[in-house]
Amino acid sequence: MKIAVIGPGAVGCLLAVSFAQAGEDVHLVDYRPQRVALLRKQGISLKTLQGETRLIPVPCGLPGEVGPCGLVIMAVKAHQTEAAASSLPLLLAPGGSALSLQNGLGNLEAMARVVGPEPLLAGITFLGVTRQEEGQILYAGQGEMIIGAPPGSGVGAQEIEAVVALFTQAGFACRAVADIQSLLWDKLMINAGINPLTALLRVPNGALPDLPEAWSLAVAAAAEVQAVAKAQGLAVSGDPAERLLLVCQATAKNRSSMLQDVLAGRPTEIESLNAQVATRGQALHIPTPVNDLLTRLLRSLDASISLRVG
Repeated sequence: MKIAVIGPGAVGCLLAVSFAQAGEDVHLVDYRPQRVALLRKQGISLKTLQGETRLIPVPCGLPGEVGPCGLVIMAVKAHQTEAAASSLPLLLAPGGSALSLQNGLGNLEAMARVVGPEPLLAGITFLGVTRQEEGQILYAGQGEMIIGAPPGSGVGAQEIEAVVALFTQAGFACRAVADIQSLLWDKLMINAGINPLTALLRVPNGALPDLPEAWSLAVAAAAEVQAVAKAQGLAVSGDPAERLLLVCQATAKNRSSMLQDVLAGRPTEIESLNAQVATRGQALHIPTPVNDLLTRLLRSLDASISLRVG
């Protein structure tokens, strides 16, 4: 199966090199001609915590150069999804599937506005990977990858299992589930609690439980996510404080993706995380004051970064 990975960020580069090393026909897709030329020339540099570095060539091209693919993976930041989705008609072969492997909510809706909901798949990743420079990533390790058909999708169980097999052959721990929507909200609960606080305070995940006032906000934000999910009939179980603590302990030295964005001067994914909770909570008449506050703070932080860059 021919595979296109949209977005040469940390996750996109890792997926591309993993599929390439597994012998798959994979193409890394970018919209910047200069970056395409750079990645074609230098390849992708993959570093591990053990100090190993490998330089792996991966075919890279603009959307119009790659051609139709049986699987298109959306791996851009959430605020880039709408623009990236415009390339789906060029990349998606008839009968093919488009998989979102992104944080938060709203990405599938942006993709569906271009190609409809029928070819869409949703996925959740727990990958410890950081982009250091263009085409250079640090791979700290992987967790589980979960894939499923969201509401409105016409992708069948056999096609989903074929996608799972591709990821498994590329070295990822991957499985399919019937209710991917609940798991998307489950991960949102974790991200909405940890990401904005670590980004605002500029601390690794493991420091958050040791900051009582910040920790109480993180737990409250996660509890609001759970309440909004339950109001929609979605099963997001477990005590939010216990869930957050387990993740913070397991990823103690990690910098959240939102903190990485802030430190690099990039826009954050606040609109796909806490902002989604606040907006959907309002529509359901579920109070979400902490998510609303964190949304306002991160929007202000994004705006201040833009002012300094400008």
